[in-house]
Amino acid sequence: MATSGAAFAQATISGNLGFSWQQSPVIATDGSHIQGFSMNDGEIYISAKEDLGGGMSATARGGFTMRGRGSAIMDRDASVSLAGSFGALTAGSVRTCGTLVTVQSGAVTGTAYSSNESNNYLPLDKCSMVDVVAYSIPVGPVMLTATYGEFASPVGYSIAAATTSTLAVTQSLDSKGNTNGITFTDVAAVYSGGPIMAGVNVTTFAAATNKSLGTLSGYLTPADGVIRTRLVGTYDAGVAKFGLGYQNKTGGFADQYVASVAVPLGNIMLGLDYTARAAQGALDRGTTGAGAAYALGQMRDGDKASSSIGLGATYNFSKTTSLNASYITYTDAGANGKYSAAVQTSSIVGTNTTGTTAALLDTEYRVRLLKSF
Repeated sequence: MATSGAAFAQATISGNLGFSWQQSPVIATDGSHIQGFSMNDGEIYISAKEDLGGGMSATARGGFTMRGRGSAIMDRDASVSLAGSFGALTAGSVRTCGTLVTVQSGAVTGTAYSSNESNNYLPLDKCSMVDVVAYSIPVGPVMLTATYGEFASPVGYSIAAATTSTLAVTQSLDSKGNTNGITFTDVAAVYSGGPIMAGVNVTTFAAATNKSLGTLSGYLTPADGVIRTRLVGTYDAGVAKFGLGYQNKTGGFADQYVASVAVPLGNIMLGLDYTARAAQGALDRGTTGAGAAYALGQMRDGDKASSSIGLGATYNFSKTTSLNASYITYTDAGANGKYSAAVQTSSIVGTNTTGTTAALLDTEYRVRLLKSF
């Protein structure tokens, strides 16, 4: 007798929808804001878990964004995993925002502040879509994880039509596979015991290819030896939870910092977040490290130091329904490269370009009603 596989698997639907009244920080050269009503929080996930017997299970998980008002429905995470006494093995395409984000208060939200995927304006590195294979196993109070990954959204280069001395930078979430040969390995350890959480992860980047376009060669140089180290920790004192985070990346990249405080008051959570990035020297894009910089989408060349301070309050009607109000102010010292034309279309063979686009971030605020399910 044939039996449907659905008879052995339990499928669940989860996600969230949030509607906001807000003002995003200035992100246009004319000084205009993105403001008004917006559905900026909308994600749906479908998971199917199957008991394989012998303490083993298999899970498939996929998701997509649903933001309304003409926004395209885009795929999010898609992964499969096996778990058992041996640990957990996960493979798929996932969105990662880094461990520094995990030690923020959680009470401060904003379209740019908490959804840092498509811009480079914020002090912290933006989120990335990556294809990974990861293995995790608990050892007492410590969770150990080893990950190998490839960038699912590779950066592409093309010769500008007018001249062969300039390059145009393009990115596409539809570019599947590892076109540019950018890979990474990561080892992580997270301790959770009582009121303390402490974690460290070390990531090594590599570029398997060294491409050339006409007279411009070596612009995607091997990134072997570029190492990123992240340290995070939280302490729950009961009356307040404190968080700290630090990132260092070799090869001339600026350090990044996070500090946070979260205070629970019954159904209310108050939060204070501080993020900062040191001044970023202009990278010689014909040297080791440039490949890793572009692979991560971090066009930080010549950016000055920047920081943000965020205040937020969340009122929880229930475990799944909340009302949040947040205010974030940004500071940037002087001109930054960001996505300015001077950075995107300049020759990158033996040339340092700092860009001339002035710092455009000022304030961001929102009031959001969020329903999770």
